[in-house]
Amino acid sequence: MSIAVIAPRDYPPDYGIPAAGTRMMPSTGTNILAIPVVQMDVETGNNEDWVDCIQFLVDNGSGDTTTMPQLDLRGIDFEMEVRRQPGDHEVIIQASTFNGTMAVGAPPNIGFLIWYVPLDEVMQYKEAGNYVGDIIAMDGNFTRTIVQQNLTIFEGITR
Repeated sequence: MSIAVIAPRDYPPDYGIPAAGTRMMPSTGTNILAIPVVQMDVETGNNEDWVDCIQFLVDNGSGDTTTMPQLDLRGIDFEMEVRRQPGDHEVIIQASTFNGTMAVGAPPNIGFLIWYVPLDEVMQYKEAGNYVGDIIAMDGNFTRTIVQQNLTIFEGITR
């Protein structure tokens, strides 16, 4: 599955120079504040690799996603956790840019967030059922939830 998500053209807003004595928001050097929050329903099997991606685009006013530039995700780290329910302590599936199971696409595909959860190491051991998860983005200054997901793992027939 691949979906395209469009970030607003003028986001984040320009707040100008703060008044003397006020705290300034740190400069990020990345587009972390421009990433919109995505809600998604995902289905995958426990007899397959779970490979998915999201393409983030910037609204250029054309209304045509084929001409919209990709939102540059370079310099941002990502982490995903999946649990049975939001409050559960047990992480059922974990992926991140730190362990190589998530990545930003190689140029020119810098607006793609890709994840790969392998069958032989993870998916074949997961029970069929409904789960919840999220993906957070981190750039050293900010941490943001960018994806909320409902995950259904179905029982694979072919083994």
